[in-house]
Amino acid sequence: MLNFGSPRGTGGDRAALVTAIDRSLQYLSTDQAAAVYRRYPIAGVTHRRVERSLQRFRQLLLKSTSPSGLQQAVQREFAFYQASGQDHQGTVAFTGYFQPIYAASRVPTAEFRYPLYRLPSDFDRWATPHPTREQLEGRNGLGTKKLRGLELAWLRDRFQAFLVQVQGSARLLFPDGSVMSLGYAGRTQYPYTGVGRELVKDGKIPLEALTLPTLVDYFIHHPEAMDDYLPRNQSFVFFKETWNRPATGSLGVPVTAERSIATDKTLMPPGALALIQAPIPTSAPSGQQDNPWVNRFVLDQDTGNAIRGPGRVDIFMGTGPQASDRAGLINSKGRLYYLLLR
Repeated sequence: MLNFGSPRGTGGDRAALVTAIDRSLQYLSTDQAAAVYRRYPIAGVTHRRVERSLQRFRQLLLKSTSPSGLQQAVQREFAFYQASGQDHQGTVAFTGYFQPIYAASRVPTAEFRYPLYRLPSDFDRWATPHPTREQLEGRNGLGTKKLRGLELAWLRDRFQAFLVQVQGSARLLFPDGSVMSLGYAGRTQYPYTGVGRELVKDGKIPLEALTLPTLVDYFIHHPEAMDDYLPRNQSFVFFKETWNRPATGSLGVPVTAERSIATDKTLMPPGALALIQAPIPTSAPSGQQDNPWVNRFVLDQDTGNAIRGPGRVDIFMGTGPQASDRAGLINSKGRLYYLLLR
Protein backbone atom coordinates (compact mmCIF):
# COMPACT_ATOMS: atom_id res chain seq x y z
CA MET A 1 0.00 0.00 0.00
CA LEU A 2 1.20 3.49 -0.81
CA ASN A 3 1.66 5.91 2.05
CA PHE A 4 0.56 9.44 1.14
CA GLY A 5 1.49 11.28 4.32
CA SER A 6 -0.87 13.96 5.61
CA PRO A 7 -3.59 15.61 3.49
CA ARG A 8 -1.50 18.74 3.55
CA GLY A 9 1.34 16.76 2.02
CA THR A 10 4.91 16.41 3.14
CA GLY A 11 6.86 19.63 2.87
CA GLY A 12 4.02 21.83 1.68
CA ASP A 13 0.46 22.82 2.44
CA ARG A 14 -2.97 22.08 1.06
CA ALA A 15 -3.36 25.58 -0.40
CA ALA A 16 -0.24 25.22 -2.55
CA LEU A 17 -1.46 21.88 -3.87
CA VAL A 18 -4.91 23.30 -4.68
CA THR A 19 -3.24 26.21 -6.47
CA ALA A 20 -1.16 23.82 -8.57
CA ILE A 21 -4.26 21.75 -9.41
CA ASP A 22 -6.16 24.88 -10.47
CA ARG A 23 -3.30 25.88 -12.76
CA SER A 24 -3.36 22.47 -14.43
CA LEU A 25 -7.13 22.76 -14.84
CA GLN A 26 -6.57 26.19 -16.40
CA TYR A 27 -4.22 24.61 -18.94
CA LEU A 28 -6.57 21.69 -19.61
CA SER A 29 -9.39 24.12 -20.44
CA THR A 30 -7.45 25.41 -23.46
CA ASP A 31 -7.67 24.37 -27.10
CA GLN A 32 -3.93 23.77 -26.95
CA ALA A 33 -4.36 21.05 -24.33
CA ALA A 34 -7.16 19.39 -26.28
CA ALA A 35 -4.95 19.32 -29.37
CA VAL A 36 -2.00 17.89 -27.44
CA TYR A 37 -4.07 15.05 -26.02
CA ARG A 38 -5.49 14.17 -29.43
CA ARG A 39 -1.90 13.28 -30.35
CA TYR A 40 -1.01 11.67 -27.04
CA PRO A 41 0.39 8.19 -27.79
CA ILE A 42 -0.77 6.18 -24.75
CA ALA A 43 -4.20 4.56 -25.02
CA GLY A 44 -6.60 5.34 -22.20
CA VAL A 45 -4.90 8.60 -21.19
CA THR A 46 -7.32 11.12 -22.62
CA HIS A 47 -7.84 14.84 -22.17
CA ARG A 48 -11.20 14.31 -20.50
CA ARG A 49 -9.94 11.58 -18.16
CA VAL A 50 -7.00 13.69 -16.97
CA GLU A 51 -9.29 16.68 -16.41
CA ARG A 52 -11.93 14.67 -14.53
CA SER A 53 -9.22 13.07 -12.40
CA LEU A 54 -7.95 16.47 -11.29
CA GLN A 55 -11.46 17.73 -10.54
CA ARG A 56 -12.27 14.70 -8.43
CA PHE A 57 -8.95 14.69 -6.57
CA ARG A 58 -9.46 18.37 -5.76
CA GLN A 59 -12.85 17.54 -4.21
CA LEU A 60 -11.38 14.71 -2.14
CA LEU A 61 -8.47 16.86 -0.99
CA LEU A 62 -10.69 19.72 0.19
CA LYS A 63 -13.11 17.55 2.11
CA SER A 64 -10.55 15.16 3.62
CA THR A 65 -10.14 15.40 7.39
CA SER A 66 -7.47 12.78 7.94
CA PRO A 67 -4.53 11.20 6.12
CA SER A 68 -6.15 7.79 6.21
CA GLY A 69 -9.42 9.14 4.81
CA LEU A 70 -7.70 10.73 1.84
CA GLN A 71 -5.58 7.63 1.27
CA GLN A 72 -8.57 5.30 1.28
CA ALA A 73 -10.59 7.50 -1.06
CA VAL A 74 -7.75 7.94 -3.54
CA GLN A 75 -6.90 4.23 -3.59
CA ARG A 76 -10.55 3.35 -4.04
CA GLU A 77 -11.22 5.73 -6.93
CA PHE A 78 -7.89 6.09 -8.74
CA ALA A 79 -5.63 3.81 -10.73
CA PHE A 80 -1.86 4.27 -10.36
CA TYR A 81 0.35 4.13 -13.44
CA GLN A 82 4.04 3.83 -12.63
CA ALA A 83 6.64 5.38 -14.92
CA SER A 84 8.85 2.63 -16.34
CA GLY A 85 11.96 4.58 -15.35
CA GLN A 86 15.43 4.57 -16.78
CA ASP A 87 15.88 0.84 -16.13
CA HIS A 88 12.31 -0.22 -17.06
CA GLN A 89 11.98 -1.29 -13.43
CA GLY A 90 10.53 2.00 -12.18
CA THR A 91 13.77 3.73 -11.16
CA VAL A 92 13.53 7.48 -11.81
CA ALA A 93 16.36 10.01 -11.44
CA PHE A 94 15.25 13.16 -9.61
CA THR A 95 16.85 16.59 -9.77
CA GLY A 96 15.64 20.02 -8.69
CA TYR A 97 15.37 23.38 -10.39
CA PHE A 98 14.59 26.89 -9.18
CA GLN A 99 14.12 30.52 -10.17
CA PRO A 100 17.33 32.35 -9.22
CA ILE A 101 17.53 35.91 -7.91
CA TYR A 102 20.72 37.67 -8.99
CA ALA A 103 22.17 41.17 -8.88
CA ALA A 104 22.36 42.69 -12.35
CA SER A 105 22.93 45.88 -14.32
CA ARG A 106 20.99 47.38 -17.21
CA VAL A 107 24.26 48.48 -18.81
CA PRO A 108 27.64 46.74 -19.04
CA THR A 109 30.19 47.82 -16.45
CA ALA A 110 33.55 46.61 -15.23
CA GLU A 111 31.67 44.62 -12.58
CA PHE A 112 28.68 43.42 -14.62
CA ARG A 113 30.01 41.89 -17.84
CA TYR A 114 28.01 38.76 -18.69
CA PRO A 115 24.83 39.33 -20.70
CA LEU A 116 21.46 37.61 -20.97
CA TYR A 117 19.72 37.99 -24.33
CA ARG A 118 16.26 38.47 -25.80
CA LEU A 119 15.14 36.27 -28.68
CA PRO A 120 16.30 37.64 -32.05
CA SER A 121 13.39 38.89 -34.17
CA ASP A 122 14.56 36.73 -37.08
CA PHE A 123 15.24 33.63 -35.00
CA ASP A 124 12.70 31.51 -36.87
CA ARG A 125 14.66 32.20 -40.05
CA TRP A 126 18.07 31.22 -38.68
CA ALA A 127 19.74 28.58 -40.80
CA THR A 128 20.37 25.19 -39.25
CA PRO A 129 22.49 23.97 -37.70
CA HIS A 130 22.22 26.97 -35.41
CA PRO A 131 25.35 28.69 -34.09
CA THR A 132 26.80 26.98 -31.04
CA ARG A 133 27.03 28.56 -27.60
CA GLU A 134 30.66 29.46 -28.25
CA GLN A 135 29.77 31.10 -31.58
CA LEU A 136 27.03 33.16 -29.90
CA GLU A 137 28.63 34.29 -26.65
CA GLY A 138 32.31 33.63 -27.26
CA ARG A 139 34.59 31.26 -25.43
CA ASN A 140 34.83 33.77 -22.58
CA GLY A 141 31.07 34.35 -22.34
CA LEU A 142 31.30 38.10 -22.99
CA GLY A 143 29.32 38.05 -26.22
CA THR A 144 29.89 38.32 -29.99
CA LYS A 145 28.64 40.55 -32.79
CA LYS A 146 25.91 38.00 -33.58
CA LEU A 147 23.84 39.04 -30.54
CA ARG A 148 24.95 42.63 -30.06
CA GLY A 149 22.02 44.89 -29.24
CA LEU A 150 19.89 42.03 -27.88
CA GLU A 151 21.18 42.25 -24.30
CA LEU A 152 18.48 42.42 -21.62
CA ALA A 153 20.85 42.79 -18.66
CA TRP A 154 24.36 41.97 -17.48
CA LEU A 155 25.37 39.77 -14.51
CA ARG A 156 28.61 39.95 -12.54
CA ASP A 157 29.16 36.19 -12.47
CA ARG A 158 29.55 34.10 -15.63
CA PHE A 159 28.32 30.89 -14.03
CA GLN A 160 25.23 32.70 -12.75
CA ALA A 161 24.43 33.79 -16.31
CA PHE A 162 24.87 30.18 -17.42
CA LEU A 163 22.59 28.94 -14.61
CA VAL A 164 19.82 31.32 -15.67
CA GLN A 165 19.86 29.54 -19.03
CA VAL A 166 19.76 26.15 -17.33
CA GLN A 167 16.87 27.14 -15.03
CA GLY A 168 14.90 28.98 -17.72
CA SER A 169 13.86 32.02 -15.66
CA ALA A 170 15.22 34.56 -13.19
CA ARG A 171 14.53 37.66 -11.14
CA LEU A 172 17.17 40.36 -11.54
CA LEU A 173 17.83 43.05 -8.92
CA PHE A 174 19.28 46.34 -10.16
CA PRO A 175 21.32 48.85 -8.14
CA ASP A 176 18.43 51.37 -8.13
CA GLY A 177 16.18 48.82 -6.40
CA SER A 178 14.13 47.93 -9.47
CA VAL A 179 13.45 44.32 -10.45
CA MET A 180 13.21 42.57 -13.81
CA SER A 181 11.69 39.11 -14.19
CA LEU A 182 12.77 36.99 -17.13
CA GLY A 183 11.16 33.92 -18.67
CA TYR A 184 12.05 31.46 -21.38
CA ALA A 185 11.61 32.71 -24.95
CA GLY A 186 13.39 30.12 -27.10
CA ARG A 187 16.56 28.11 -27.58
CA THR A 188 18.88 26.85 -30.26
CA GLN A 189 18.46 23.36 -31.64
CA TYR A 190 21.13 21.48 -29.74
CA PRO A 191 20.67 18.83 -27.05
CA TYR A 192 21.46 19.84 -23.50
CA THR A 193 24.88 18.75 -22.21
CA GLY A 194 25.35 18.83 -18.45
CA VAL A 195 28.65 20.46 -17.54
CA GLY A 196 28.62 18.57 -14.24
CA ARG A 197 28.61 15.27 -16.09
CA GLU A 198 31.45 16.56 -18.24
CA LEU A 199 33.48 17.33 -15.13
CA VAL A 200 32.73 13.85 -13.80
CA LYS A 201 33.75 12.30 -17.11
CA ASP A 202 37.07 14.14 -16.97
CA GLY A 203 37.72 13.06 -13.39
CA LYS A 204 37.40 16.57 -11.92
CA ILE A 205 34.46 15.73 -9.60
CA PRO A 206 33.38 12.29 -8.30
CA LEU A 207 29.90 11.28 -9.43
CA GLU A 208 28.64 10.81 -5.87
CA ALA A 209 29.55 14.45 -5.09
CA LEU A 210 27.80 15.94 -8.13
CA THR A 211 25.55 18.72 -6.80
CA LEU A 212 25.07 22.35 -7.73
CA PRO A 213 27.05 23.61 -4.70
CA THR A 214 29.92 21.37 -5.81
CA LEU A 215 29.82 22.85 -9.33
CA VAL A 216 29.72 26.40 -8.01
CA ASP A 217 32.65 25.70 -5.72
CA TYR A 218 34.65 24.10 -8.53
CA PHE A 219 34.27 27.10 -10.83
CA ILE A 220 35.02 29.54 -8.01
CA HIS A 221 38.37 27.83 -7.56
CA HIS A 222 38.92 27.15 -11.29
CA PRO A 223 37.31 30.09 -13.15
CA GLU A 224 39.47 29.45 -16.20
CA ALA A 225 37.78 26.05 -16.60
CA MET A 226 34.53 27.76 -17.64
CA ASP A 227 36.15 28.60 -20.99
CA ASP A 228 36.35 24.87 -21.63
CA TYR A 229 33.32 23.39 -19.91
CA LEU A 230 30.48 25.87 -20.44
CA PRO A 231 30.76 25.84 -24.26
CA ARG A 232 30.39 22.05 -24.18
CA ASN A 233 26.68 22.71 -23.62
CA GLN A 234 26.08 24.01 -27.14
CA SER A 235 22.38 24.74 -26.47
CA PHE A 236 21.70 28.45 -25.92
CA VAL A 237 18.58 29.95 -24.29
CA PHE A 238 16.94 33.33 -24.96
CA PHE A 239 14.65 35.27 -22.62
CA LYS A 240 11.81 37.76 -22.50
CA GLU A 241 10.74 40.15 -19.79
CA THR A 242 7.71 38.76 -17.95
CA TRP A 243 6.78 41.85 -15.90
CA ASN A 244 6.90 40.16 -12.49
CA ARG A 245 4.83 37.16 -13.54
CA PRO A 246 5.71 34.06 -11.49
CA ALA A 247 8.02 31.44 -12.93
CA THR A 248 6.07 29.72 -15.70
CA GLY A 249 6.35 26.19 -17.06
CA SER A 250 6.10 24.85 -20.58
CA LEU A 251 2.30 24.60 -20.31
CA GLY A 252 2.06 28.37 -20.01
CA VAL A 253 0.87 28.37 -16.38
CA PRO A 254 2.89 29.36 -13.29
CA VAL A 255 4.74 26.56 -11.53
CA THR A 256 4.29 26.02 -7.80
CA ALA A 257 7.18 25.41 -5.42
CA GLU A 258 7.46 21.70 -4.53
CA ARG A 259 4.20 20.94 -6.35
CA SER A 260 5.26 21.24 -10.01
CA ILE A 261 7.50 18.82 -11.87
CA ALA A 262 9.15 18.81 -15.28
CA THR A 263 9.17 15.63 -17.38
CA ASP A 264 9.55 14.59 -21.00
CA LYS A 265 6.29 15.79 -22.53
CA THR A 266 6.59 13.44 -25.50
CA LEU A 267 5.95 10.64 -23.00
CA MET A 268 4.25 12.03 -19.89
CA PRO A 269 0.71 13.47 -19.69
CA PRO A 270 0.82 17.29 -19.51
CA GLY A 271 -0.95 18.83 -16.55
CA ALA A 272 -1.69 15.47 -14.94
CA LEU A 273 -1.71 14.57 -11.25
CA ALA A 274 1.27 12.53 -10.09
CA LEU A 275 2.78 11.09 -6.94
CA ILE A 276 6.54 11.19 -6.41
CA GLN A 277 8.51 9.11 -3.94
CA ALA A 278 12.04 10.45 -3.51
CA PRO A 279 14.47 12.03 -1.04
CA ILE A 280 13.86 15.81 -0.89
CA PRO A 281 16.14 18.04 1.20
CA THR A 282 14.65 20.22 3.91
CA SER A 283 16.13 23.19 5.72
CA ALA A 284 16.20 23.14 9.50
CA PRO A 285 16.06 26.45 11.47
CA SER A 286 19.75 25.90 12.25
CA GLY A 287 20.51 25.98 8.53
CA GLN A 288 21.41 22.29 8.47
CA GLN A 289 20.05 20.15 5.64
CA ASP A 290 18.12 16.93 6.05
CA ASN A 291 17.19 14.64 3.17
CA PRO A 292 14.07 12.64 4.12
CA TRP A 293 12.24 10.28 1.78
CA VAL A 294 8.86 11.84 0.97
CA ASN A 295 5.61 10.95 -0.79
CA ARG A 296 4.20 14.03 -2.47
CA PHE A 297 1.34 14.84 -4.81
CA VAL A 298 2.54 17.00 -7.68
CA LEU A 299 1.37 18.33 -11.04
CA ASP A 300 3.23 17.68 -14.29
CA GLN A 301 3.52 21.24 -15.64
CA ASP A 302 6.93 21.73 -17.23
CA THR A 303 9.73 20.22 -19.28
CA GLY A 304 13.41 20.92 -19.90
CA ASN A 305 16.27 20.34 -22.30
CA ALA A 306 17.89 17.83 -19.95
CA ILE A 307 14.65 16.02 -19.05
CA ARG A 308 14.40 13.19 -21.56
CA GLY A 309 12.95 9.70 -21.34
CA PRO A 310 10.73 7.98 -18.78
CA GLY A 311 13.38 8.02 -16.06
CA ARG A 312 13.85 11.76 -15.40
CA VAL A 313 11.95 14.19 -13.17
CA ASP A 314 12.92 17.76 -12.25
CA ILE A 315 11.16 19.23 -9.19
CA PHE A 316 10.54 22.98 -9.05
CA MET A 317 11.73 24.12 -5.62
CA GLY A 318 10.79 27.81 -5.72
CA THR A 319 12.50 31.20 -6.02
CA GLY A 320 15.64 32.57 -4.39
CA PRO A 321 18.67 31.38 -2.42
CA GLN A 322 16.98 28.79 -0.18
CA ALA A 323 15.26 27.21 -3.19
CA SER A 324 18.62 27.20 -4.96
CA ASP A 325 20.33 25.52 -2.01
CA ARG A 326 17.73 22.77 -1.80
CA ALA A 327 17.31 22.24 -5.56
CA GLY A 328 21.04 21.95 -6.01
CA LEU A 329 21.22 19.05 -3.56
CA ILE A 330 18.59 16.89 -5.28
CA ASN A 331 20.37 14.13 -7.15
CA SER A 332 18.64 10.92 -6.19
CA LYS A 333 16.62 7.92 -7.33
CA GLY A 334 12.93 7.44 -6.65
CA ARG A 335 9.61 6.53 -8.24
CA LEU A 336 6.89 8.33 -10.16
CA TYR A 337 3.19 7.42 -10.45
CA TYR A 338 0.36 9.09 -12.38
CA LEU A 339 -3.13 9.01 -10.87
CA LEU A 340 -6.20 8.66 -13.09
CA LEU A 341 -9.79 7.86 -12.20
CA ARG A 342 -10.64 4.24 -12.67
